[in-house]
Amino acid sequence: MPLRILIVDDSPAARFMLREFIEANGHQVVAEEERLEGALRSYAQHKPDLVTLDLSLAQGDGLSVLKALREQDADAKVLVITGNSQKKVLDAVYAAGASGFLAKPIDFPSLMAAIVRVTL
Repeated sequence: MPLRILIVDDSPAARFMLREFIEANGHQVVAEEERLEGALRSYAQHKPDLVTLDLSLAQGDGLSVLKALREQDADAKVLVITGNSQKKVLDAVYAAGASGFLAKPIDFPSLMAAIVRVTL
């Protein structure tokens, strides 16, 4: 069954690559956002099965988005995708309620495995 996915990343190139990969694998990207307000609005509007979330955003940070999404919906499935995989970052991400974590640069087979793992 196709998943409905919200992409939150401030990089247009990263959003494009994620969208292309997600749609090529039979899933639907319901929206793309680059900041907290848009992410919360799109989540409320579309109720996606999964949110892919970069921690580094031009305005604000992904950790704030993650916390706000979890406040909005305690069952939100959020896959954090970031270039910063330090242990303290991983600990903070999971403490804030992330469903999964994937390090950049994105390895697309690992991305698909993470999407499946997080949404089961």
